[in-house]
Amino acid sequence: MSRTWRLMIVVLMAAFLVGCQGRVFLNLDVPIVIEPAPVYRSEVWGYLSYDHRDHHIRYTTRPNTSRHYEPLRNAEVTVVATGQSVLTDRDGYFFMRGVPHGRLSLLVRHNWVGPRSGVYISTSSR
Repeated sequence: MSRTWRLMIVVLMAAFLVGCQGRVFLNLDVPIVIEPAPVYRSEVWGYLSYDHRDHHIRYTTRPNTSRHYEPLRNAEVTVVATGQSVLTDRDGYFFMRGVPHGRLSLLVRHNWVGPRSGVYISTSSR
């Protein structure tokens, strides 16, 4: 019985307020806190090369001289945790400063290979 009365009240209120137009203004005094981005002191660097046979990206700390790999030129390297990006040079070399310390996941984008993620490296501190 009480559900029927509640439904009747809601229907009557809806019928009464059909033609009404109004605005509701809420003044909420909620402070907005903007925290500065954390300052990271680690850096990451290395060489990226690509093998066309098995579509493998290799990360090394010196140029890869294997005959099957060639430097990944002009690839966009992004640290997934921060969104910070750089481009590799003609030798596949990249350098980023101000990244979190520890193990990082990189996203590599290039017109040959498309987006690839899962290149995991460890950073070095200064």
